[in-house]
Amino acid sequence: MKAFLNRPFNFEKMGAKNKQSELSNFSKSVALKFVEVINAGDSEELIKLQTRDFTLIDMAGNEYLGRDGWQSYFSIYPKYKIHVQHVLISGNGVAIVGKTTDSHVPPEVEERETVLWTAEIRDNLVAEWRIYSDIEEAKKKAQATQ
Repeated sequence: MKAFLNRPFNFEKMGAKNKQSELSNFSKSVALKFVEVINAGDSEELIKLQTRDFTLIDMAGNEYLGRDGWQSYFSIYPKYKIHVQHVLISGNGVAIVGKTTDSHVPPEVEERETVLWTAEIRDNLVAEWRIYSDIEEAKKKAQATQ
C-alpha cells in the first residue's frame, strides 16, 4: 500500500481520460437525441442533426449518402419507433441496442428482432448511422411459432 501511495500521480493522463469521457458522454447524448427525433418522425429536425456528408447504411449494407429520405420513410411508416434497451459508448462512437415497432419489418418478425444501431458523431452531429439486425434469425423464430 505504501508503494502505491508514494507513486507519482499523472494528472495530465487523468485529464485526457476525463476529456475522452466527456466526448463519449456528449456523443451518447447526440445519438440519443437523434433517436428521439426519429421517434417524433421529424425529418426537418433530423436533418439538422446530420453532417452534410451524412451516410445511412441499412441492414443489407446499402449505403445512402446525404440527408434526404427520412420524410419519405416517415410518411410510409408514421408510427415507427426505436426502443432503446442499451447504449455503449467509446469516443465519438455510439452503439444502441434495441427494438423497433411499426417499421417496414412485419410485426411478427419485428417483435423477435434485435437491432443494433451505430452512430459516428463528428462536429456534434451524426455523420454515419448504421443498422445491424438479426432479422433472418427473427424470421425463423416467427415461422416456427406459426
